[in-house]
Amino acid sequence: MLTKRLFFLFAFVDAISASTRAHQSCHETAAKLQLASTTILFTSYHQKGESIPLPGTAASCSNTLANITANLCRVVFDTASSSSSSIRMEAWLPDEWNGRFLATGGGGLGGCIDYPTVQNGASLGFATFGTNGGHNGSVGFDFFLNKSESIIDFGHRAIHIEAEVGKALSMQYYGSSPRFSYYVGCSTGGRQGLSTATHYPNDFDGMVVGAPGVEWIRIVTQWYLMAQRFGWPNTNASEYVSFEQFQAIASKIVELYDEVDGVKDGILDNPSHLHVDPQLFACGTGILNSSLCLKNAQQVRSFRLAYQPMVDLEGNFVYPGFPFGVDVTSFAQNEVNGSAFFPVTQVRDYFRGIVYNGSNWSDLSLTAADVEYAVKLNAGLTNTGISEAQLGKFREAGGKIISFHGRADQKVPSELSEWYYNGAMANINATLDDMHDFYRLFFIPGMAHCRTGPGAWNVGQVAPLDPNTTDAEHNTILAIQNWVEQGHAPDYLVGTKYQGDLVSSTIKSQRKHCVYPLRSKWDGVGNTTDSSSWNCVAWDKY
Repeated sequence: MLTKRLFFLFAFVDAISASTRAHQSCHETAAKLQLASTTILFTSYHQKGESIPLPGTAASCSNTLANITANLCRVVFDTASSSSSSIRMEAWLPDEWNGRFLATGGGGLGGCIDYPTVQNGASLGFATFGTNGGHNGSVGFDFFLNKSESIIDFGHRAIHIEAEVGKALSMQYYGSSPRFSYYVGCSTGGRQGLSTATHYPNDFDGMVVGAPGVEWIRIVTQWYLMAQRFGWPNTNASEYVSFEQFQAIASKIVELYDEVDGVKDGILDNPSHLHVDPQLFACGTGILNSSLCLKNAQQVRSFRLAYQPMVDLEGNFVYPGFPFGVDVTSFAQNEVNGSAFFPVTQVRDYFRGIVYNGSNWSDLSLTAADVEYAVKLNAGLTNTGISEAQLGKFREAGGKIISFHGRADQKVPSELSEWYYNGAMANINATLDDMHDFYRLFFIPGMAHCRTGPGAWNVGQVAPLDPNTTDAEHNTILAIQNWVEQGHAPDYLVGTKYQGDLVSSTIKSQRKHCVYPLRSKWDGVGNTTDSSSWNCVAWDKY
């Protein structure tokens, strides 16, 4: 008995000693860091399970607390990107380092560190970094006014600097350079990743880009231009279709066409390729009640126009329309108490702060000419257009890309990823096999923007990580690592759906998501909630 007590006592003392040594190492090593144009703001040591406040985080950022997912050293620092601009970053450096570097991107207008992805990376042993993209906060335009260098940071430079400084800091802290370097980002973070692959092809060995916000200027203006197609801001116009009507019709489309893909599950597998006649929802068909049906020919036309692709001033298709059945909150919720109002602030902030550099511009005056001017200006290379998708050098450097996009994305139409992929393929004159050698795209039926939705949407992109799905089949970070380091290119990803969309809850279903242009199809025999019941096949019909 005494021997056992002594054993546990020594083990306890050893654990305290190890923690103390790690704590001291965190502060002592960080104090010796020598990084160009960089100021260390503070360091702190944390143990797995802690929850820490994030003082100084802008109110428009969603995170006020961060959960510590490994015993680690946290380093917060500023790096000057020019004589008039700087980028705030932080590093989470786990004690049990796996020898790899992981950078993360941002969302929307940037300005917020992606703490969930930082948490996930650290829990997997990566030296993980986050950045605010060169300004603090995701809402506002003043951080861009008369600040051309900050615009460049947001456009393309912040992730490059994160890669350079992050790898240097990791080398100095651990005493050896990272063996491999990775990047993860969704939405704007996806755009940042693809932009980096184009402009800085040697920064990363592998990238995971979710719902990439390429053609970014058209993304933030699409809601306005689409709303204008059905009468906004004149909410009393005969052609105006209300938010309630759009929502009801979207739900009815899912109900009517649910089984076209062979399974009744509340999911449209490929709504971008679905043909729907808006006349079905006109009053008199009996499909919708009298308060929600389309009242006249003008409303039918408005509904048809709202889902058509965007065109430029010459009439060329430049941006895909939203798919039928998608949640239309993004472009239909545009009135408050009967007055014209648009809840999406990004277009106001972008045009005031970046395009016209003034606070008086009104989003009510937005026209297609404004959009085309902004696209041609492309300040800071923020747009990352399809014509600029030049991934040849990234491919030559041996880089790999896994991209995923939800088919129920309500902010960035999933068809945009098809356009970008095929554009990148044409730009380097590649075959499909050539593309699959370095760039694999996966569509996820029923997934909304970056996460949640009725489909099996989780592929490792949310915190906390599900300990039951930390393998290369279920987790995109581990899938890209497996591809880069072992040469195992993924033919499919297994997505997971949870009760209430809470990762900590019970698993509701799992499904294979296949590499584009293949799709997953139920085998007609097994349980549709089991991933083994789904096979990757070519689209035979829809």
